[in-house]
Amino acid sequence: MVKKELEKLLNQGKSMNQISKETNKSLTTIRYWCKKYNLTSFHRQFKFLEKKKIGSERKCPKCEKILPSNQFYKRRGIENSSTYCKICTSKQTLERIHNLKKEMIKYKGNSCVICGYQKCMGALEFHHTNPKEKDFNLSRIKRYSFNENIRKELDKCVLVCANCHREIHSKLVVPPGIEPGIFL
Repeated sequence: MVKKELEKLLNQGKSMNQISKETNKSLTTIRYWCKKYNLTSFHRQFKFLEKKKIGSERKCPKCEKILPSNQFYKRRGIENSSTYCKICTSKQTLERIHNLKKEMIKYKGNSCVICGYQKCMGALEFHHTNPKEKDFNLSRIKRYSFNENIRKELDKCVLVCANCHREIHSKLVVPPGIEPGIFL
């Protein structure tokens, strides 16, 4: 992006979002070039946060509660600059993870392949049929959406309830369609 063009837009008092829309470039790109050209306006949108002292208050737009600024996470290197409070951010993250697991369970058939259990989503787990082919642990992903990488990893697994999963690892039961000894 040309420095003079960016300076002109900033001098017109346009926000980063407005510049992004007007130039048809991402907000991240606009921030990058502002920082690269050392344009002081880059920090303009965060100055009000830098001046606040710990203990000053802010309003969370999600829960609409007025909370001390230390109840907001650090974002982009600036203390207490997260949009939502810590509680709302945590709830949003848990909801996203919950919805992702729901999609993953649906993809694998909604119930344990051994006993048919399907009452509690939290009791359903993914067992890799061949641990040597495992690329990542599905229980630790924190992605926003169900994608091709997740689908490929799920194809290497069977859906089992927690009880059957323990029995598989104790060699008491074998998932259907799997040769004994391979999947442990």
